[in-house]
Amino acid sequence: MSQKKKQASAKRAEPEKNTAPAAGKAPGTEKNRLFFPVLLALTLVPLLVHLVIVSVDPNEAAQVGTAAYGDFFSRAKAFVLLLIGIAMLVLGIVFRRRFPKKRGRVLNTYLIAGGIFALFTLLSAAFSGYASIAFWGAHDRAEGAVTILCYLVLLFYSVYAYHTERDSRNIVIALGIVASVCAFLGVFQFFGHDLLFTDFGKALTTAPWDRDKVTDMYSLSQSGRLYGTFFHRDYMGSFAGIVLPMFLALACFAKSLRSRIALWGMTLLSLWLLLGSTSRAGLVGVFAALVFCAVFFGKKIVRHWKISAGCAAAVLVAFIGLNAASGDIYTRSRIPSLFSDIAGIFQTSGGADYLSQLPVKDVSAQGNTAVVVTQKNDVLKATLNDHSMSLKDQNGQKISVETKDGNSAIADERFKQFNFKLVKMGLNKDSKGIALFIDGQPQFFFRIGSDQTLHLTNAAGTKDIDSLKTPPSFGFQGKERLGSARGYIWSRTLPMLPGHLLLGAGPDTFVLNFPQDDLLGKYWAYGTTNMIVDKPHNLYLQIMTGEGGVALLAFLLIVLLYVIDSIRLYALKKEYRQSQVFGAAACFGVVGYLFAGLFNDSVVSVAPVFWIVLGVGIAVNFQNRRELSGQNGS
Repeated sequence: MSQKKKQASAKRAEPEKNTAPAAGKAPGTEKNRLFFPVLLALTLVPLLVHLVIVSVDPNEAAQVGTAAYGDFFSRAKAFVLLLIGIAMLVLGIVFRRRFPKKRGRVLNTYLIAGGIFALFTLLSAAFSGYASIAFWGAHDRAEGAVTILCYLVLLFYSVYAYHTERDSRNIVIALGIVASVCAFLGVFQFFGHDLLFTDFGKALTTAPWDRDKVTDMYSLSQSGRLYGTFFHRDYMGSFAGIVLPMFLALACFAKSLRSRIALWGMTLLSLWLLLGSTSRAGLVGVFAALVFCAVFFGKKIVRHWKISAGCAAAVLVAFIGLNAASGDIYTRSRIPSLFSDIAGIFQTSGGADYLSQLPVKDVSAQGNTAVVVTQKNDVLKATLNDHSMSLKDQNGQKISVETKDGNSAIADERFKQFNFKLVKMGLNKDSKGIALFIDGQPQFFFRIGSDQTLHLTNAAGTKDIDSLKTPPSFGFQGKERLGSARGYIWSRTLPMLPGHLLLGAGPDTFVLNFPQDDLLGKYWAYGTTNMIVDKPHNLYLQIMTGEGGVALLAFLLIVLLYVIDSIRLYALKKEYRQSQVFGAAACFGVVGYLFAGLFNDSVVSVAPVFWIVLGVGIAVNFQNRRELSGQNGS
């Protein structure tokens, strides 16, 4: 070969050299700086706790009864997520040539479904009757259309930025950091000493100029339960539904001693988060993920049954130990109540007519008189006269009131469980109202008008209620209390769905569209009328009511396509490469979140973790599929 031909051959070979790993580096170990925003979002957003004083939208303020709200767990997370999302878009445009080339029918399907989801989310927000809330989110949730679009940016940036197995390891490390911090905080929360609400925690989470505004900080945790940095223990359950199956699967296949120690340690911490949260939704998610794990690795489990039995025994021992440390709360309460609720769904209820089991049939305002009708059709009338009240029955007979130890009580046996008291009302507590107490608890409220007339209202006195009409409901008759009153919420939410087959009412506007005036229904389900239902406690109902039926179908297409693709790639294989183990583990995390979503909502504390794991899972599937097929596309 001539010298010129040799030079030409060398020039043609140069591009191939550039695609190989750098000298001295094993394949999959090179740095991927474009993946850093994913890791930043994965760690910073879930862990961030910072006070933001929120001016509540007037429409929402009238419903929830407050004009300003101090938010620690949503607004700051959503703001940082927005900044990271913008940074991802900029990086994706500026460095688009440096992203790995990924094409194929499967990826195109994800892109189309994601585009439909984004489009109908925007349309639902634009045509919402509460556009400001629909775009920026409710005061204590901040999960409007802008945040949801950031989720989609996380998803697809993760898909295209993921490149090497080093990225997989970094994902595991990031999840381990979040789990470790939450587990540390959770220990103190579980034993009744919430570090976030100490003076030290206040200094870390509150800006100096806002500290004087915080006068009534209190812990959100109850002794014996933890929530980490996720606002509520149920959301910790959703997080555990992601990380526990992932860490467990990775730990079982870890090769080096250091990896085994680290991953089994993370598995135990994740188990602690699940048990300490006492979240039954998380328990359902983890159980479903473990079923998938058993199916995927069935052949390996049978072939190495001794090792599998040892792993199962280790997890069982850890469960027993942590459950004992928590006062047997799972075996004594949470698991039995879960099975009880499941059985209750299929049982015939003899108490379908809950209205007949309440102390009152009706409560109303007539001029300057509050009228209470009992189940025995006795009528108590409380008439306001110059800021004093006179009580009579339906026959005009005066009802005597006794005073003991400074407290007044009705002496008449027919109305002995009732009492009326003056209370402060309004957004600024600058107006007066009357509260009807039943069995010592305030249940019904009346606003005093400028002409001394009474108006039935919500507890804050900011929204009048015309009458105690029962709204449309579907299913769960007599079972409204199932799942911590989820039966009640779902029964009132299902009739809303036919109106949202195309577009939703707007993301995060559920609180304004749910029949909040259903005081008797709330009284039965919760034991109090003073309850604001701000979410459906179901991920899929949340999407359909907020973003619409088309958006829900697009979301289901994304997750079902991913799960089916993972089953085809990883189920019942005899041997697994490390990338395949991680791909399967990511699928388990997604499945855990989706099943927990049957009882939990999307929330900005946890949702970014889900969307990133889903995106990385899609990317890993793409690479593993390409390696199996020997082609450059799907």
